[in-house]
Amino acid sequence: MVSAPVQTSSSAARRLGTFVLGLCLGVAALEGVVRRNDPLFFAASHRALAKAALFDRHPRVDFLFLGTSRIQDGVSPALISRALEEIRPELKGVRGYNAAFTSSSVDALEVLTDRFVSRPELQLIVIELSEPQTWNPPTPWTGSEPDRDTLEGRLASVAREVRFIRHRSAFLSDNLARLPALLVFAPSLGGWEVKGADQAATWLGRHEPRAEGFEAGLWKPAILRPGGEPISLETAPSSIADRFAAVAARYRARGVTVVFASPPLGQDWSPAPERDSLKGLFAEVARRSGCEVWDFSSLPLPPRFFRNPSHLGNEGRAHFSQALAREAARHLQSR
Repeated sequence: MVSAPVQTSSSAARRLGTFVLGLCLGVAALEGVVRRNDPLFFAASHRALAKAALFDRHPRVDFLFLGTSRIQDGVSPALISRALEEIRPELKGVRGYNAAFTSSSVDALEVLTDRFVSRPELQLIVIELSEPQTWNPPTPWTGSEPDRDTLEGRLASVAREVRFIRHRSAFLSDNLARLPALLVFAPSLGGWEVKGADQAATWLGRHEPRAEGFEAGLWKPAILRPGGEPISLETAPSSIADRFAAVAARYRARGVTVVFASPPLGQDWSPAPERDSLKGLFAEVARRSGCEVWDFSSLPLPPRFFRNPSHLGNEGRAHFSQALAREAARHLQSR
């Protein structure tokens, strides 16, 4: 009668010990994974850095798209590659990547330029011109460092040496959803795939449907070319035009052709500065940068191409990608 509690206590202690040992081994394994992939876990905490990290993992990128969610949702590099081969067979094998992300800003374009321009095979970059890309505020790039002058700060600094603590934000909400793309799917992704199902489908080699019944005349953009007469802009838009031109100059200095593009908008989208008040900015960006501007924003497109008034859906992405391929073919060389 006396020994039973002792046996029960001993059994509980063994179970607790097994649990603690398993927990320690699990934490050690997690720490090892995070340490081996430190840059990727760091990138997962920020949508811009995640897109740049995915870009880095692609073995080859001949053309690149930058912009907000309008470009992210609306452009499929794989469909553009297939269309390019049809338009000019010698362009077979030319590959691209969509590095656009939600809430992109001019600040983001400036910060990430060195990261993207480092690829020697890059031939063409298409940068979104739109109301959000122009006026979105910058977003923080890194978290603040602990204050080492306080006990709490010193303890926090020690804790940050543990990688899964340092990169703990990678395991939260949307950041966690980026990890499969960064760790597994990266080299196969085109950049437009935000949902896990789309990422897995691309990784498995499933092709997106091509544009059915593509009408070239319906998708012909207004093209603004360099050399136009100067247009007087207010101080803020003029500063933005200079910043776009400076970004373009950094790519052009490395031999990369730069084009700006204003994505399509649904006819119900209002107000739409791209259709009126931003036309002067578009012209000045073309003049100051020495680059073409492809303006798709005023095209009278049917509603079926849009999932909402400012973002293309699956069918719209296929047709917009076909239209972009037709314009890009003028600027790309075979490899």
